[in-house]
Amino acid sequence: MNTVPTPNQSATREWESEGGSLQAPPPTPLPDGVTAVTSVHYHVGPYTYSRLEDALAEHDRQSGK
Repeated sequence: MNTVPTPNQSATREWESEGGSLQAPPPTPLPDGVTAVTSVHYHVGPYTYSRLEDALAEHDRQSGK
Protein backbone atom coordinates (compact mmCIF):
# COMPACT_ATOMS: atom_id res chain seq x y z
CA MET A 1 0.00 0.00 0.00
CA ASN A 2 1.35 3.40 -0.96
CA THR A 3 1.04 5.72 2.07
CA VAL A 4 2.89 8.67 0.53
CA PRO A 5 0.43 11.00 -1.21
CA THR A 6 1.15 11.91 -4.79
CA PRO A 7 0.15 15.32 -6.19
CA ASN A 8 -3.08 13.80 -7.57
CA GLN A 9 -3.88 11.77 -4.43
CA SER A 10 -5.08 13.19 -1.12
CA ALA A 11 -3.38 12.06 2.08
CA THR A 12 -5.27 9.46 4.09
CA ARG A 13 -4.20 7.57 7.14
CA GLU A 14 -5.32 4.07 8.14
CA TRP A 15 -7.12 5.31 11.28
CA GLU A 16 -9.38 7.54 9.21
CA SER A 17 -11.36 4.54 7.98
CA GLU A 18 -11.84 2.95 11.41
CA GLY A 19 -14.99 4.87 12.32
CA GLY A 20 -13.39 7.01 15.03
CA SER A 21 -14.15 10.66 15.48
CA LEU A 22 -12.24 13.56 16.96
CA GLN A 23 -15.40 15.52 17.70
CA ALA A 24 -17.16 14.98 21.00
CA PRO A 25 -20.82 14.03 20.78
CA PRO A 26 -23.26 16.86 21.47
CA PRO A 27 -24.08 17.22 25.18
CA THR A 28 -27.33 15.76 26.44
CA PRO A 29 -29.77 18.53 27.37
CA LEU A 30 -30.40 18.63 31.12
CA PRO A 31 -33.78 19.43 32.63
CA ASP A 32 -34.23 22.62 34.64
CA GLY A 33 -32.71 22.30 38.09
CA VAL A 34 -30.00 19.81 37.03
CA THR A 35 -26.48 21.15 36.67
CA ALA A 36 -23.37 19.32 35.44
CA VAL A 37 -20.17 20.17 37.30
CA THR A 38 -16.68 19.09 36.33
CA SER A 39 -14.36 18.20 39.19
CA VAL A 40 -10.65 17.50 39.45
CA HIS A 41 -9.33 14.56 41.47
CA TYR A 42 -5.70 14.03 42.44
CA HIS A 43 -4.41 10.48 42.89
CA VAL A 44 -1.43 9.92 45.18
CA GLY A 45 -0.70 6.23 45.60
CA PRO A 46 -3.93 4.52 46.69
CA TYR A 47 -5.51 7.81 47.85
CA THR A 48 -7.70 10.30 45.98
CA TYR A 49 -8.01 13.99 46.87
CA SER A 50 -10.17 16.80 45.59
CA ARG A 51 -7.89 19.50 47.04
CA LEU A 52 -4.42 19.99 45.56
CA GLU A 53 -3.02 21.02 48.94
CA ASP A 54 -4.05 17.69 50.47
CA ALA A 55 -2.58 15.72 47.57
CA LEU A 56 0.72 17.58 47.84
CA ALA A 57 0.84 16.98 51.59
CA GLU A 58 0.28 13.24 51.04
CA HIS A 59 2.95 13.22 48.35
CA ASP A 60 5.37 14.83 50.80
CA ARG A 61 4.49 12.22 53.43
CA GLN A 62 5.02 9.36 50.99
CA SER A 63 8.31 10.71 49.69
CA GLY A 64 9.65 11.35 53.20
CA LYS A 65 9.94 15.13 52.91
